[in-house]
Amino acid sequence: MAMQDPQAEPSMEEILASIRRIISEEEQPASEPVLDLTEHEPAVASTDEDDIVFEAVEQAVAAAPAPAPTMTHMPAPVETPPAPPEPTILSTPTTHAAAGSLARLAGSLRIADTTGQTIEGVVRELLKPMLKEWLDKNLPAIVESRVEAELERIARLAR
Repeated sequence: MAMQDPQAEPSMEEILASIRRIISEEEQPASEPVLDLTEHEPAVASTDEDDIVFEAVEQAVAAAPAPAPTMTHMPAPVETPPAPPEPTILSTPTTHAAAGSLARLAGSLRIADTTGQTIEGVVRELLKPMLKEWLDKNLPAIVESRVEAELERIARLAR
């Protein structure tokens, strides 16, 4: 049997002893006094000097004119200069010529006369008559077989 490293995993007793030690440390009284908020101490009487200062502050606040409302305007957005173009492999005339060729190719590959028509829309339009024909041919037999199977299930339950 291989020897296990005793420091790899503490035993259950060591874990429990550690927990007990932590709990006992927390229960010991702290060296600093704790402020108990449940005790009521008698209020300290204010001096005449404090009253004079508070009255002077209150009078100054009451006598001060209210600040006039100011209109705040949003600062104009700072326009950032356009970023310099990234270096490309192709020159500008070659890029424009390639873009023109791709536009002509895309125009010749139109799949629908309607502008903005998607491939999904074209496929849907082409499938509608085929789907209608298939449903007209097969739907009555599918419904009949499902109804017959359900009636047989109900008849078995009634027996």
